[in-house]
Amino acid sequence: MKLSPTITTMKSNYMLLGLLAALAIPAHAERKPNILLIVADDLGWGELTSQGFTKDIPTPNIDSISANGVRFTNGYVSGPYCSPTRAGLLTGHYQQRFGHEFNPGPPTEANAAVGLSLQETTLGDRLRSAGYATGWFGKSHLGNAPEFHPQKRGFDEFYGFLGGAHSYVDAGQGLNAVLRGTEPVKDPGYLTEAFAHEAASFIERKKDQQWFVYLPFNAVHAPLETLQKYDERFASISDPKRRKFAALLSALDDSVGTVLNKVRDLKLEEDTLVYFISDNGGPTPSITSGNGPLKGYKAQTSEGGIRVPFAIQWKGKIPAGKVDDRPVIQLDFLPTSLAAAGVEIDPAWKLDGVNLLPYLKGEKTEAPHEALFWRFGQQIAIRKGDWKLVKSAADGTKAGPGAANTDGAKLYNLTNDIGEKNDLAANHPEKVKELSEAWNAWNATLVDPKWTPGGRRNGNRRGEATSNASHTGPWKSGDVLTGQESPEIEGKGFTVTAEIEGEAKDGVIVAQGGNARGYALHLAEGKLVFSTRNGGELSSVVASEALTTGSHKVEAAVDAAGQVKLNVDGKQVGEGKLPGLIDRRPGEGLTVGDDGGAPVGEYTAPHAFTGKVANVTVTTL
Repeated sequence: MKLSPTITTMKSNYMLLGLLAALAIPAHAERKPNILLIVADDLGWGELTSQGFTKDIPTPNIDSISANGVRFTNGYVSGPYCSPTRAGLLTGHYQQRFGHEFNPGPPTEANAAVGLSLQETTLGDRLRSAGYATGWFGKSHLGNAPEFHPQKRGFDEFYGFLGGAHSYVDAGQGLNAVLRGTEPVKDPGYLTEAFAHEAASFIERKKDQQWFVYLPFNAVHAPLETLQKYDERFASISDPKRRKFAALLSALDDSVGTVLNKVRDLKLEEDTLVYFISDNGGPTPSITSGNGPLKGYKAQTSEGGIRVPFAIQWKGKIPAGKVDDRPVIQLDFLPTSLAAAGVEIDPAWKLDGVNLLPYLKGEKTEAPHEALFWRFGQQIAIRKGDWKLVKSAADGTKAGPGAANTDGAKLYNLTNDIGEKNDLAANHPEKVKELSEAWNAWNATLVDPKWTPGGRRNGNRRGEATSNASHTGPWKSGDVLTGQESPEIEGKGFTVTAEIEGEAKDGVIVAQGGNARGYALHLAEGKLVFSTRNGGELSSVVASEALTTGSHKVEAAVDAAGQVKLNVDGKQVGEGKLPGLIDRRPGEGLTVGDDGGAPVGEYTAPHAFTGKVANVTVTTL
């Protein structure tokens, strides 16, 4: 039977559709992956259940990334705290190469911009140029000025905050408001959940495109603000701080699950490359986030400050449930992502990170890096093979800015001594020489920091570039010291005394530090108050009676156990117990007569005292 022209045409069309459908299968199999980069804040190396050191806080969703992929036991970050790590993460360069050595602070040169260098190209820039939809949901901490906004750095959408820390339960204000794009959000809800929901929404909306989601949570950074539904899970934990931390981490795990479940529900798991890290080790004293057997914590070049949870998942493309002991670093995420996305890496970019895909797939069995390096002010480290040469604040090296060198560095064999307990420098001088020479060669390629911590921020008077008073006191109204020149109160008991004159109105007599850590001696409703912050947690001791108008000598004395006594004119008027001593030296400096920076107490800075303040002293035990 002869077919009509119409039937012949229809048959040809069906054949063509069938051929196109067949061709589409390998095209889908070869599609470039979506990329999901999850960053926790201040999460210690020992906390996740998958790490094997603690079992009191289940983390099934985060652990699933390791179960479905590769967990690196020697995963590092290039900076021991927040902003530098993030600068390295998004650029693939050691951040010390472009002066981003510290958290944003006062610039070393007048009018210099403080934020992620505009000469650097971010992972968002590179993936957006490759056709990816890009979204950033969470913390930035890479500059407050408009030119540093995430939507100016390669990201189509932004929902988050620009600062270094944030309340979980309010929207914030000013430069640290929660923003959708550039517009403040009035009621974001519980912030950990909000970031996850926004990321999941973006993934839903972009499911038919290739997407890159950068999800830097502020959990589990202080303050310890949680919701009742999370608190109730850990009623059996007796330590109240640990109980709050457990709730904070559990909320983070749930929220990671929200995003992973969205990827799974959309059947995108095999098309999505997932990373999970923390930005640094845990600040154990302030929020209890533990580093297992590692020495030290956040802001130190000991292992507890720089070794972090580190897992990568790409179902169907890399092995599942594998544990890899080779040292890797967060700088590797950029070249790995670009390789997965089919973006050719130009040698002129001089990336410090390495494409990990051949190592993840078993194509390469050697270590990805010959050595890893750190410089954080006067603290330094190099890891080469099993050996680590280090000068850390945990061993007495001075924290903060200053010239770095390897003189007096300690040597550890991390394979035999993960806790960095046995200094082998005297036994292996040849290894000290080898590592010192390698570190010195790397250090010679770096630039000086473009800013240092503890100085002028957002137009506040606290900690200006130079102090205007003696470093030892006594001090009077208007005196200012930088963070580095203020009293060294970390880990110590101390006594603050002052002579005041005038009406007993509210105001700050003396303050050192800010809303992360520090103290303030101030008046509230006419009563003497001593407030402290440690890891963002506020504690206050209040006098039992108000002062009278006139002249008084006031004093707050903290002993080595954290017991506080308040005295006015030699008479005790209050006492209380702090949860602990201030664990690290406050980054912001000392001011007399007001609190010129981020406020220590429950008041709005500068909260100046209207009377006179004189003969202020701070004496440490």
